[in-house]
Amino acid sequence: MNVSEKKQHRICIVTDQLATGGAERCAALLSIFFDKNNCKVHHVVVVDKIEYEFAGEVLNLGKLKNQSNGFFNRLKRFKVLKHFFRSNKLDFIIDFRVKRHSLQEYFIAKYIFNAPLIVTIHSFMTDLYFPNNKFLANNIYSHCYKIVAVSKAIKEKISSECSYSTIQTIYNPIDFELIENATKEEFALDFKYILAAGRMQDSVKQLDVLINCYAASNLPKQNIKLVLLGDGLLRKDLEKQVEKLHLEDYILFKGKVANPFKYYKKALYTVLSSKNEGFPTVLIESLACETPVVAFNCFSGPSEIIVDQENGLLVENQNQEKLILAMNEMVLNEKLYYHCKQNAKLSVQCFSIETIGNQWLELMKIK
Repeated sequence: MNVSEKKQHRICIVTDQLATGGAERCAALLSIFFDKNNCKVHHVVVVDKIEYEFAGEVLNLGKLKNQSNGFFNRLKRFKVLKHFFRSNKLDFIIDFRVKRHSLQEYFIAKYIFNAPLIVTIHSFMTDLYFPNNKFLANNIYSHCYKIVAVSKAIKEKISSECSYSTIQTIYNPIDFELIENATKEEFALDFKYILAAGRMQDSVKQLDVLINCYAASNLPKQNIKLVLLGDGLLRKDLEKQVEKLHLEDYILFKGKVANPFKYYKKALYTVLSSKNEGFPTVLIESLACETPVVAFNCFSGPSEIIVDQENGLLVENQNQEKLILAMNEMVLNEKLYYHCKQNAKLSVQCFSIETIGNQWLELMKIK
């Protein structure tokens, strides 16, 4: 039987948006992979923000949201969502969202979703997904087809806290072809720099910590700059911090960029200073660009990506003095640096979209 004769499975991917985060990039990449593998893909997005390339049709609930976001407007979106799921016969629903409103999620799981449900957990902060109310949590999760954790550490945490038996680990994917093409784009920075990338919306990425560590390192004296990618509410505070340190010429804010890969490619290395993670896409994307990484061994993800002194340096969790030493070591120890650089790309081959995508097909018994 050829591909055209096979059953076309229908998959709905539900996300907060198709922009900004690693979970959303993962959803977009998977939609393209599913589409190439004879699946009909639908997207439901909550916020009217779509920046990543994707495949499939979109129900954009964000376009229906008005400024007041009052009861009747929410009810309207609820009805549209219910009609969508009633009108489309789906084989699977894959939910990438965090669960901010427990009661709302209970009604969605019980009265809206009408196909086997796969819920993905993308943060070690599992309380973002699991309600404290055990009744609501059980009604949302106990009947899931699968709960997919993006790291082994998250899976172990959920298993220790809950009694769900359907938990499985599938890592976030990367598209090597897309990255290779993106790194070829014209690039203007002509100085040595290290890189950090992440949202500036909250304190999780701890870019303030990184700025202080950079200031205390040998890098400014060696005229090696720090380039920061990302934006958010905390950016002004971070810029003020840089001004107080008199490092405006050394720490550069590039904001949110359409193509981060060209920045990865030219960086000496990428630093991750987070308080916690899920499965930090920034690390595997940097390594895919042949750029080593330095990261706190935070929960969770870095230890499942970095082999210390092989493709980067894994630093004792939240030990700022050791982070400073690691940042210096990557510049001073050329032998170590080039060893890590040589191993970088090969070390993340296991996260290719083909490998991870096939794991998803096997999970859904489509392959």
